[in-house]
Amino acid sequence: MESTKSAYWEHYYEGAKTASRPVPSQFAVFVAGELAEPYRVIEFGCGTGRDSLFFAAHGHEVIAIDGSAAAVERAAATAADLGEKVDFRQADVASDITASIPESGGRTVVYARFFVHAISEEEQASFLDTAAALTRPGDLFAVEYRTIRDRSGEKETGTHYRRFVNPVDFDQEAAQRGFAATYAVEGFGFAKYKQDDAYVARRLLERR
Repeated sequence: MESTKSAYWEHYYEGAKTASRPVPSQFAVFVAGELAEPYRVIEFGCGTGRDSLFFAAHGHEVIAIDGSAAAVERAAATAADLGEKVDFRQADVASDITASIPESGGRTVVYARFFVHAISEEEQASFLDTAAALTRPGDLFAVEYRTIRDRSGEKETGTHYRRFVNPVDFDQEAAQRGFAATYAVEGFGFAKYKQDDAYVARRLLERR
C-alpha cells in the first residue's frame, strides 16, 4: 500500500507550479498568531508549500518536509519566484530526519496540518518520535487533522488516502513523548473547502 500511496501523491502534485502567492490555511494563520517571536518552523506534509511560505513571509525560519518529490519541487519553484527563503526537503516520515536538522538556538514549532490523517498508525508513531526529538522544553507542536467523527462527511478530494484519527488516542501518545496540550478544540468550520467541511481536531501542544 505504501508504494501505491507514494505514487498517488507524486501524481497529485505533478504539474505547473503555483503562479502567485498561495493563500495560507486558517490553521497557519492561527498558529502564527500564537508565536510572539521568530520561531524555527518545521512543517511536515508541506505539499505545495502554502503554509511554509506564509510562515517565511512573517519572519520565521522554515524547514518544510514532504514525502513527494513533485510537491517539494513545485513548492521550491514557487518560493524562488516569490523571493521567500524556505528549506524544502523530500523525506519519508519514517526516515531519520532529525540527523540532518541541526539544533536551533531559538524556539521551535513542529507544524503539521492535514498530515496526521494522511499517514498510517505506524508512521504516526515515527512522526511523534521525530517531533519529540526535534523539540526541547518550551517548544511547540501544532497539529490539525480529521477525526473519527469526519468519516461520514462529504469529501471534496474523495481519492485521498485518509485515516480518521481518535483525538484521545493521539493526545495520549503525544503525552507519552512529553507534550501537553495548551489549546485543544474540535469541530466543523475550521477547515472548510468547497463542500467539504471537515470535522477536525486542532491542537497546540507544549514540550514539557
